[in-house]
Amino acid sequence: MDRRALLFGAAGFALVGKALLMGGNEKTSSGRVLIAAGRRVDAADATVPRFPASEVAEVRRKIQELFRQYKPRAVVCSAACGADLIVLEVAGSRHVERYVLLPSEPEEFRRTSVTDRPGNWGHLYDQVLKTSKLEVLKLPEGQQGYLETNLRLLDRGQALARKYSTSTEALVVWDQKTRGPDDVTGHFLEQAKLRKIPVTEIATLRHAK
Repeated sequence: MDRRALLFGAAGFALVGKALLMGGNEKTSSGRVLIAAGRRVDAADATVPRFPASEVAEVRRKIQELFRQYKPRAVVCSAACGADLIVLEVAGSRHVERYVLLPSEPEEFRRTSVTDRPGNWGHLYDQVLKTSKLEVLKLPEGQQGYLETNLRLLDRGQALARKYSTSTEALVVWDQKTRGPDDVTGHFLEQAKLRKIPVTEIATLRHAK
């Protein structure tokens, strides 16, 4: 089974599924193209927690550890507040190539998917776009556009892997619980699995399993 669920705890982390080689050993994902997606940080009035603002620092720590272990060649991601921007921030700090795909024009996306949630995401978004390879897809608004973005992310990641003669890894940063057929993150995970891309999951809730 090539699906990996990374569960980080206070004492370290465990890996469910295919083992990740640790310590001085070779990393199984070293040099791969990492295709990432995940939860936006919760709205201030959210009734169901999926990615509370209080968990941002912990999720960032987990992603930093993953990058330290995996050493990806490039990252392909969108740039919504929460998981996307944290992944892109960590990638930038490690000088990893970043490819950002947006379903709409940058200012529109900033308004609808970045600055509408708690936190100083707008500044990080602006900095990321200045130093990443940006592609504006100009897709239909709403759910259809977001689902199509998932497919384009996977397409781009696989194309880059062919270019670099390497393989792909999907990173899903979420609460590990789908909210139904309209769940954009769940759709990304499903599509990655259909393409037989190995998947690593990072939990945005400490009790997620």
